[in-house]
Amino acid sequence: MNPPVKEPWVNRCLAVYRFHVSQCKEEPSWTIAQTAQALSRSTGSVSQDILIAQWMRTHETQIRKFRNMSDALEFVKHKKRESFLAGG
Repeated sequence: MNPPVKEPWVNRCLAVYRFHVSQCKEEPSWTIAQTAQALSRSTGSVSQDILIAQWMRTHETQIRKFRNMSDALEFVKHKKRESFLAGG
């Protein structure tokens, strides 16, 4: 599978996630750092893309409404905080 190309942020998150998962299936010891290196991106940015893509499984409608990734990350942080405070 080829690394994803530059796309709108939501599509990029999903493409990075799919790329990472496919690499993990081929090589179970594959890491986020290796994905970042393969994509010539920072580990932190790849980690954020993967986090957003994972949250889209349960919150896709809400996440797609955000204009940018920063707002989506704030939403995820808020939801995680809510879950933590609720004991979940």
